[in-house]
Order: sequence, then structure tokens, then C-alpha cells
Amino acid sequence: MVSRIWKIGVHIQDDGVRAVAVQRRREGWQLRKWWYFSLAAATDNHGVTISSAPLIEALQKLRAELPTQHHLRVAFPARRTLQRTMPLPRQLCESECQTYATAATAKALQMTPDSLFSDYHVDPAHQTLSVTAAHRQEVGEVMTLVERAGFSDYALTPDACALSSFFPYAAPQIQGIAAWDGEQWLWATRERWGCQPEGGIGSLSQMLTLPLSQWLCCSEVPQDGVAVCDPWRWLTRAHPPKAPAEWRFAVALGLAMGSYPV
Repeated sequence: MVSRIWKIGVHIQDDGVRAVAVQRRREGWQLRKWWYFSLAAATDNHGVTISSAPLIEALQKLRAELPTQHHLRVAFPARRTLQRTMPLPRQLCESECQTYATAATAKALQMTPDSLFSDYHVDPAHQTLSVTAAHRQEVGEVMTLVERAGFSDYALTPDACALSSFFPYAAPQIQGIAAWDGEQWLWATRERWGCQPEGGIGSLSQMLTLPLSQWLCCSEVPQDGVAVCDPWRWLTRAHPPKAPAEWRFAVALGLAMGSYPV
């Protein structure tokens, strides 16, 4: 498959904005460009993006360098999402299924449906819906930020979920991928994803009952007993210079390489 469209992943972190653009070629993924815009503080203490002037300016600079044809994915903090699994209802169309998922999630959380923004994934084998929800106000704040920077065609994806994009390139025995984003562990297995604000890769391994030998880890310092994850090596065409602290770009690269619907 060959595409002229640039796929861009954007990850807003506490110290700045990291972005990666790739393009699908016959031989695999080609790196088009990476960006790092340093910021004093891009988010508040709860992980919700703040529409600060420097942050908007950084995104505007990114927008100015992109071609007309591009697909943009922006990371939304996994720690600000709510996840639950529920039975798959029968004989519901897609719109009815969305309404059901939102209403059932809101009821379980004792919230009103219009206060939530939700999406779902159907698991036909287990006859379940995997629902991801977030406060509509918080999603709206990120959307407002992105649109103020000049973007109109984009999607939001939980940051931890982006790590699942690497499984097609990892060895079959790898069942978990983790990345340290500077303040927390983001993780994904082949079925789930999430974040862990405290503890190391060892406690994460115990929580998910996956041995360390089945993990890949993106971090500044190698973790004992865990293979290092270098997602840049899965790009078939790249060029210097290398990005600073490459491991901090894992989410942005996963968003860009992901096979999400656009």
C-alpha cells in the first residue's frame, strides 16, 4: 500500500509537545519529520490540557509545516478516561448501540449521559462492548485547543492506547508494551490499555499477571529483565538527525503508525 497522505501523531506532555509524521510506502513506514516544542507547563496537575498561548503557538507552528493532505491524531490522557465492559445488546444498529453504551456507562457512574463523551469496541467472540468514556467538558477543552491552532480534520485517541500500534511489529511472545512518559507508566496489552501513576514495571507486570519476559519497555533507563522497546526501528525509512530522548516520542509515533479509522 502506498499513500501520499502524512499521518501525524501529537502527544502533549508536561514539558512540551512531541509530534511525528510518517507516510506509508510499499516497503513500510517512512519518517517524514519529527517535532519537539519545549514548554514550561503544557498540562495541569490532573492531566487536562490547558489552552495556554505558548501551547497554541506550538501547535500553530506544527500546522504551518504540514501538507494539505494529512491525518492528525492527538493523544488524550488515558488517566482522564473511564473504561468498562458490558454485554453486547442484540438487534441494535450502530447509532442505537452508541446511545446504549453512553447511557449504561453514565448510569453506572451516576452521571448524566450528556456529560460524557464515549466510544466503544465490539468483541463478537465474547459478545461484549468495551466502552471508553471521558468527561465531555475535558474532551471539549482539548478539541478547542486543537481547533484554535488551525486544525479541522483530527481525532483524539487515549495516549496509552497508541502503544497497541506496535504489536504487529513485535515478536509473538510480547504481550505487553509500556512507556514512561516522564511522570507515569502508560501500558498496553493485546486486549487492554491503561496507565499507572506509581510503581515500576515490576508492579505493572504483577498487576497484569504478565511476566517481565513478555514486555517491551520504552524508557530512559533499561528496566531489569525487560526488553527495550525502540519503535523507531520499525520505520523502514528514516533520516538523521535523531529526536532527543527518542523514548519520549513513543506515543506520538504509535498514534502516527496506528491503523485507526480516520
